[in-house]
Amino acid sequence: MSRPPWRPGAEEGNAPVEFIGWTLVLVVPVLYLIVTLAQVQAASFAVASAADAASRVLEVERGEEALTHARTAVGLALSDQRVEADPDEALSVTCSDGACTTALLRVEVALDLPVLSSVGVGRDVVVLDAERSVTLAGQEQ
Repeated sequence: MSRPPWRPGAEEGNAPVEFIGWTLVLVVPVLYLIVTLAQVQAASFAVASAADAASRVLEVERGEEALTHARTAVGLALSDQRVEADPDEALSVTCSDGACTTALLRVEVALDLPVLSSVGVGRDVVVLDAERSVTLAGQEQ
């Protein structure tokens, strides 16, 4: 069986439709993954930076306002990377020994997935934390 001769315009392709389809199937999920990973990386940096800042405050400052200033430092470090978290809930300090000369400082933040959290899916999916052991100011041995 022979083929009919080829004529210009005999075949009309669906290239624009295929291009849009493949773009939606491949490119959009890859871009979403890149944006999500960038937000997780920024939050990871923010949590570590917040723990460092709070530990520095508690190492040099004593008194009742030291914890308030440490929470402020946590809030600033988190807001620098646009991580929306309450510093009062994110920071926890527990004594490591009976005399409370050293403390374990922990900063914990839960992240929402971009776009999906606005429709109620993907809330607090990724939880990041950083811990630091700190010798409290005025408690040197």
